[in-house]
Amino acid sequence: MVPLDRENTYHLREYLCRKANESAHTDPFKSCFLYFLGLSENIPTFDFFTLSLYQRCAISGLHVTDETVTTQDISRLLGQAARIDATPRPWVSDIFGVMATKWLLKNIDDMHLMSKFENWISEFLPQQMKGGHLNQFEKDIAVYIYSSEPIVYTSACVPLFLHYCKLQRIEDHQSRLSLITRFMKEFRVQAQADASTALLSLMVYVFDQVNQEVAVVPPTGWGLDDLLRFLEHIPVGLKRWTWEDAPRTRGATPIKWQVENEYHVQNLLYVLLAPIFTDIADEVNLQPIGQKNPRIDLYLPSLHTIIEVKYRKDVRKSFPILIGEIAEDASLYRVDSNYKNARIVIFLWDCTRATQEHSKFKEGILQIDGIDGCVVISAPSTIV
Repeated sequence: MVPLDRENTYHLREYLCRKANESAHTDPFKSCFLYFLGLSENIPTFDFFTLSLYQRCAISGLHVTDETVTTQDISRLLGQAARIDATPRPWVSDIFGVMATKWLLKNIDDMHLMSKFENWISEFLPQQMKGGHLNQFEKDIAVYIYSSEPIVYTSACVPLFLHYCKLQRIEDHQSRLSLITRFMKEFRVQAQADASTALLSLMVYVFDQVNQEVAVVPPTGWGLDDLLRFLEHIPVGLKRWTWEDAPRTRGATPIKWQVENEYHVQNLLYVLLAPIFTDIADEVNLQPIGQKNPRIDLYLPSLHTIIEVKYRKDVRKSFPILIGEIAEDASLYRVDSNYKNARIVIFLWDCTRATQEHSKFKEGILQIDGIDGCVVISAPSTIV
């Protein structure tokens, strides 16, 4: 990954952000776009109802104001021609406003209006793309407007933008790292390029998101070994788990953070992993298998890894029973085509602290087809 040069690259970010803000203050949509991206602290002041119908629809698609448009207004816009007496209407060259209008339609989820939208953009987007009126980034946005499905983009900035906005997630971690490397080159070029205000805003937004991700995740990204090593070291932190016999402050009540079931362990892992894997998902329902409704405890899309949580409260939950449950769960996960090739890590919280059995248990678990890792944690003696 290209390292983020704090001295030079961050100064470039400040320059581009200041340039975008200075050029956006007279345009309500551009100002709202900056606010939508978190690059402006305050929502711009303007009279929403005095704006053109198109501007009102585009701003409504950003969902940053209380005012919005009616479905009748949207239908009226989508019924307008792209040109009047050969003069293009404002949206013909405003790819970012058209993208926001698509978001407005997506939120309404009206098939009739979406069909009108597709007819509306077909009158001008293909000509703009073929006529050389759009740059590399704008062409990618035009392609996104045409299709809601993930596709191959020519730029790195646009797919990363869609990823961070949670519109089209890039699940493969290595693919995202590769895009980040390419994006940093694109970002530096903008210092010499005559980019539009909206594109500058988008570039700065992606830079900020990349900067945050790189600050949390190691430059080479997390692998399965990194995840297992992290999980195995959780007991180090548990030394400071709150378990009070007497209050620590005057007048307070002694507190004990109980861990009483699988859900508590699952919540603990979520708290620990979410700052690192921002795309983490929990309680993921899979496709039904007969009367069975399989559900994943935790899923890390960037590693395409499932974490199956188990809790051993007492000796009645024997290790053979646990092995049988895990084998069944793993086989059910493989039925769903989306998770057929996912890696599976088992995380067992053992309240009995039967450490003499842990090695044999892990050895047996790793013999199960499709299991890629197993971590066993003994609950600290103060917790049980």
